[in-house]
Amino acid sequence: MDNTEEYLLEFKGYNFEKSLVKIHIVESVDDFEIRDDDVFIVTYPKSGTIWTQQILSLIYFEGHRNRTEDIKTIDRAPFFEYNVHNLDFIKMPSPRLFASHLPYYLVPKGLKNKKAK
Repeated sequence: MDNTEEYLLEFKGYNFEKSLVKIHIVESVDDFEIRDDDVFIVTYPKSGTIWTQQILSLIYFEGHRNRTEDIKTIDRAPFFEYNVHNLDFIKMPSPRLFASHLPYYLVPKGLKNKKAK
């Protein structure tokens, strides 16, 4: 018996972990307004994403000077599709760092159009 529906949310051919994802976020990803100085870390799961989030956020926010390292990595470079701490991405100051495991066909239009890094 297959019980994947209990744990996974299928959206446009991609499976999200149901306990972490909010459907309204996933549905609005395509139209999310990308800023020119946004930075996206887009990786496969289990490929060093957390390390990369940590390194980039310390570089961008000069963590050694302002105690950035005391803020959780998930809040410094949150997962775009799993906004687990309900951060207001629109109000985040620039540059914004995001992490994602989304496949290319699900990333925001602005990111596909070479906006951001």
